[in-house]
Amino acid sequence: MPHLLPPFTRAVLRRPAANFAAGITSAAHLGAPDFKRALRQYESYIEALRGCGLELTLLPADERFPDGHFVEDAFVIFRDIALRCRSGAPARQGEGDGIAPALKPLRLLELPPAARLDGGDVLFCADRVLVGISQRSNQAGYQALRAALQTRMPAISVDAVPFAGVLHLKSGLTELAPGTLIRDPALKTAYDLSWARVITLPPAEGFAADVLPINDTVFVAAGCPTALAAAREVCPQVETLDLSEFVKMDGGLTCLSLRW
Repeated sequence: MPHLLPPFTRAVLRRPAANFAAGITSAAHLGAPDFKRALRQYESYIEALRGCGLELTLLPADERFPDGHFVEDAFVIFRDIALRCRSGAPARQGEGDGIAPALKPLRLLELPPAARLDGGDVLFCADRVLVGISQRSNQAGYQALRAALQTRMPAISVDAVPFAGVLHLKSGLTELAPGTLIRDPALKTAYDLSWARVITLPPAEGFAADVLPINDTVFVAAGCPTALAAAREVCPQVETLDLSEFVKMDGGLTCLSLRW
């Protein structure tokens, strides 16, 4: 099954700021993140993307935005367009300013004023796009994204997915392979997923539902044997990455880069 997205060749990242522990999190029960350990994990993430052949743009840390290294929330990229998001979290709404210059020559589009959208709520599957309706992304954001994507591909299927239980849609649901989804049991939704095989992880591995496919390789959170076994069953090449310090800030594998 051909995928909606062409192979990735580039990615933009922003280094974590020293005050990244001051960001927004619903995972305070996991304890405060260790910045030095986070930087080591981040360097491993960078090397993993380089190992997949991606050309990387690394932006400097910006202490004005403690969550600013989660660059995926600031834009949604599809083919040759980049839609600038406007988060439902006001503290994050300025993060795109420093990222936009790195996205040239993509065509930059803006959301209408009432629209709210985080890139973490946008899941590109092989044959459709799922847009989470959450505290960060609203119906107007969904409608604006659908309209923007249809300027590039009029027949594209874009579905709204109201959910609860996790921060972003991709915190609790991603695509391992065409027709196979991996899910955190904490994700609650009435959206019909019967079109796909859904692998539900044990609660202790729920954060591993955020997997990162980079062309022929799928990256899975380290220390999650159920997720790893599921990925190896359907993916040609599987690697693990430890992002434990970012998980403490509601982050995961997809959050740390904008890929196209």
